[in-house]
Formats: sequence, structure tokens, C-alpha cells
Amino acid sequence: MAYKKNEDQTRYLKLNEDLKSGQYQPVYLLYGEENYLKLSYKKMFRKAIGGEDELNYTYYDGAPELDTLIGSLETMPFMLSSDRLVVVSGSGYCMKSAPERLIEYLPTMPSSSHLMLIEDDVDKRNKLYKLIQKLGFVCELGEQDPRMLAGWAARYLDRAGKKIRSSTMTYLLTKTGSSMDNIVSELEKLIAYTGERDVIEDADVTEICSQNVEDRVFDMISELSLGNTGKAMQYYSDLLTLQEAPMKILALMRRNFNQLLLTKESMMQGMNRKDAAEYVHVSPWVVQKLMDQARHYTLESLVKYISRCMDYDEAIKNGNLTDQLAVELLLTS
Repeated sequence: MAYKKNEDQTRYLKLNEDLKSGQYQPVYLLYGEENYLKLSYKKMFRKAIGGEDELNYTYYDGAPELDTLIGSLETMPFMLSSDRLVVVSGSGYCMKSAPERLIEYLPTMPSSSHLMLIEDDVDKRNKLYKLIQKLGFVCELGEQDPRMLAGWAARYLDRAGKKIRSSTMTYLLTKTGSSMDNIVSELEKLIAYTGERDVIEDADVTEICSQNVEDRVFDMISELSLGNTGKAMQYYSDLLTLQEAPMKILALMRRNFNQLLLTKESMMQGMNRKDAAEYVHVSPWVVQKLMDQARHYTLESLVKYISRCMDYDEAIKNGNLTDQLAVELLLTS
């Protein structure tokens, strides 16, 4: 069975509703791999609740001392504001066991205080995770749909006075990958490069946008599928030379194997390219590349690779395996 992506990719719009109405939840949990969205919403809530002078805003990078955190939440808002925001990033509270005292405290927190936890990953069995589902709002900010990314990127360019054809946008996104941070970086390059010219062309994208890490991982897995272990290891070595984190590479490999599994299923069900693209949540151009790659794998081998990625991820988090060795094991055994 495919490890299919959560199809509710608009849940984060509830955050926009809260910002517009000024009716805020006691606790927010934002998690997932899309750092651009997490940072954007942190900034928007900071401005909305904390104010321009940020007198009613406190930020902690990592888990603070519990007394310090509760003290911040107990502090009444300054001036005429009715609310106060406390943000904790990377606490790990929703992956490991959260302090029982915090779990007991949150239901009694002053109504003027709002806590926002920002995490990369969560355990949905976690006691604090379940409590936040009841008390507040949990939102996964993961990889976005290609159509959403295309629309968002087009609006970004429009604000800069630039236009782009849909075919050129598709080409651009194959270059940038799905990371919104990376897309913004490449858009800014294109805006600067085109100067006074209004329309961004394919040639501009070819000239300016470099191959992204997702493409390199794709090439690495392609070589693996052909039995070219040495070439795959060379791609891995190149990524390490570029200072790409092995943990990120492992996550991208798992994502690629998952896409290949979905693609293999679509091929076995006789889907055309358009339907397959919708099933895998990629553009038709990308799904064709995945189809070419998937022909070199069996369904069983893809399931096994995904399972190994998950096992290695758990072993890394438990300290039983290094992230660099985990990728090497996937490529060589």
C-alpha cells in the first residue's frame, strides 16, 4: 500500500481565518517540512498578537525551563493589548514525553495568553499532541501541491511586476523543486536578472536556475535502479561536498521512493499521464520522469526501500545509527 500524502492541503487556511478575525486559539501546533510556511505564519501571528513593538511577544529556540515558559504564559499583556503570544520552536515536546506539569497547566492558562509550538515532526500518539487537538489547533505545513505552488509563485512575480507563462512556470518548478524557500530564492534571482523586462522566459530559467538537491537525489536513485552503485555513491559524495545534510538526503530519498511507489501503482492500474500526475500529486512532466524510473523497480522493492528509510530514521533518532551511514547503507545494500 502506498504511503500517500495527506490530501487536506488547505487546512492551514484556518490560520488565515484566525488572523483575519482576531479570534485566536489558546494553543497552536505547526509542524512539517515546509519551513517557509512555518516562518511566515510565525511572523504574521507575532505581528498580529505581539504588536509592532513586540512587547507582548516571547520567543524560545528550543525547550525553555518549564518555570520560565509558564512564567511567560502567566504574564499579562502590556498596554491596551488583550493578548500575548509565546512561541517555542524545536522543543520536541510532541515527539518525546512532554512535561506532565505543562500538560496539566495548559487548560488553566490565562485566556489572554497564546502558545505556539513549531516543530519539524510530531508523534500523533503523544499526550500533548492530543491535548492541543482538543484545546487549540494542529496544522501540518508540509510539501505543497504543484498547482498551489505555481499559483503562489505567479502571484509573487506579479507583485514584482513580472509575468510568466504556465509552461515556463512548470519548467521553473522542475528546476527549483517543491521547497518554497528554494523557489523564493530562484524567483528573486529571476526578478533581478530580467531587470526592466516584464516576461520571464524559458531561457531565463535555464540560464539562472541551478540544479536543486531534489534533482540530484532523483539522479542518484536512477543510478541505483540501474545497478550503478558507484555512480549513485558519487552523487551522494557530491551532495555532501555541497554540505547537504545526510538527514535531508534521507528524507528526500524516502519521498522519491514514495512517489515511485504511487507511480508504480498508477501504471499497474492503467492510468494515463494526467490521471497519474493527480494521483502522485506532481506535474505531468514530472510523472513521466517517475514512470521512466519506476519501470526499473518492482512494487515489492519500493515498499522495502520505504520501510528501510523509516527504520533508519528511527535508528538515527534513537542514536543507534549515524545519518551519513544510513544513506550509504541504502545505496550499497
